[in-house]
Amino acid sequence: MSRVWGILRKKQRIWQDVTVEANGATDEEAMQEALSEICYKLDIPRPLWLNKHSDEVERFGRTAFTQEHFMEPIAFDKFEVEFLKEKGRSSDPRNDFGTEL
Repeated sequence: MSRVWGILRKKQRIWQDVTVEANGATDEEAMQEALSEICYKLDIPRPLWLNKHSDEVERFGRTAFTQEHFMEPIAFDKFEVEFLKEKGRSSDPRNDFGTEL
């Protein structure tokens, strides 16, 4: 189980944000379910999900939506969603500074 952070940005500042639990067999399924819940909590319309967004979630663990991804006018500049990593030790070998536990 992971968490997804939804951020509304207005003039390059965080205007509103919310985090939700993401459950799903794949990252994309989890993101789709979390996206619906985030939109409901922030009271915004659900944006169009394109192949571009699937690719960004797969590669970077995050994606963003602007006015062109919504069917109606929005009151913010950008809507970002990002997977939050579980707490714990990083598995990235670049972060191993020769210390072994």
